[in-house]
Amino acid sequence: MKKNISKKLFILGLVIFVISYLLPIDIFESYTSLRPTGLTSMLVCPIIGLIGLIFGVKEKDRLFIVLNIMLILLLPIAMFVGHPI
Repeated sequence: MKKNISKKLFILGLVIFVISYLLPIDIFESYTSLRPTGLTSMLVCPIIGLIGLIFGVKEKDRLFIVLNIMLILLLPIAMFVGHPI
């Protein structure tokens, strides 16, 4: 039975980002000036994506290699989508 850890880590990172998008903006105001989406897209999701990328390469699953790379690059992708030219 093949363990699909890279798939589980990608889904975890995506769920964490969606939850952070739904949180109130000022929830971490006493700790940091970052909003929840900024905090997760700069710190949490790239770490989860990097670990998922390592397992994706180990499992030789090309789809989740690409998806975990996109999870690592979530901040530039979100900035590009959120701020049109």
